[in-house]
Amino acid sequence: MDQKILHYLKELKEYGIKNNIPNVTEAGGEFLNNLIKTKFPKNILEIGCANGYSTIWMAEAAKSVGAKVYAIDHSIPSMAEAKNNLMESGLQDYVDFTFDDAIKAVSKFPQDLMFDFVFVDGEKRKYLDFWNAIQSRLSAKAVVVFDDMIKFPEKTKSFSDAVESIEGFDKVLLPIDSDDGILLLTKSDQFPISNFQFPMNF
Repeated sequence: MDQKILHYLKELKEYGIKNNIPNVTEAGGEFLNNLIKTKFPKNILEIGCANGYSTIWMAEAAKSVGAKVYAIDHSIPSMAEAKNNLMESGLQDYVDFTFDDAIKAVSKFPQDLMFDFVFVDGEKRKYLDFWNAIQSRLSAKAVVVFDDMIKFPEKTKSFSDAVESIEGFDKVLLPIDSDDGILLLTKSDQFPISNFQFPMNF
């Protein structure tokens, strides 16, 4: 990755910590970046972009694989910061921002817009609603990532309870930085979970 972008990400992370912005961890951002570069998605969906820290990690990967990030957030200040930060990073051409409720926004996308990679980091209590909203938008090779599954067990409980019954996906909970927990869902015939050296949790 370009050193200027890495430096900007470091500054942005420090700013987020000082201002209580709910960004992914650095390890989480790097994980998203590497996974996109491994999977070569065409369309990437982000639900909950905050100030664009995670968006930059994914946009840098999108640039390298010829993809586009569709980022959704319902906070006007967050959206403004995210747009500015993408401009500062020089990656604005690889992201389309939508200011809206994520469930409504997904339903408004063109019917032929399907997503190969989805990162969910919005309101935790709505994780199950987000999952229900995106299912019909997932491509045949889709990878879906939910953040903070360990960090907020009560808020994500309804989704956690439903995960076991989801068919057609392999599921693994990755203890990225141990406290947050990333739940990775992949189409069962597309991306072998055995590639990851983590125990299955569902």
